[in-house]
Amino acid sequence: MDALFIALHQSAIKVKGGISGIARRLGKREHTLLIKLNPNDDLHQPTVGEFVSIMMDTGDLSPLETLCEMFGGQFSTRPQESKQDLPMAVLHSSVEYGDVCRAVEEALADGRLDETEAARLRKEVSEARRALLVLENTVKEQAG
Repeated sequence: MDALFIALHQSAIKVKGGISGIARRLGKREHTLLIKLNPNDDLHQPTVGEFVSIMMDTGDLSPLETLCEMFGGQFSTRPQESKQDLPMAVLHSSVEYGDVCRAVEEALADGRLDETEAARLRKEVSEARRALLVLENTVKEQAG
């Protein structure tokens, strides 16, 4: 839990006005919020509502990313985009999958995976994941 409270504290102190500014914007007492956001204080912790309000105020989702990592997950936003028709969405996701396969083949051509190749693979996987989400959105639209 320490990592979560540290991430929330770091997020709060980096925003314009710091914790004091957040307190004013949220209508909270500054001293109370300072105590609740102190990552070294185990007795006073922010509520779930305060956790969400602070992330909304700062626009920083790193505390949520930390929370997801604690459970072996990963936070990602979901695209709202969909394709005009289902075959186009399927084709797009297939092309992206092909890009992943091509990147793996090129990365392993010399028998090892370096940091640059790994970064490219992560990018291609991310694009393929996004294409699958767009496909899913398209399926939902077409069915509804």
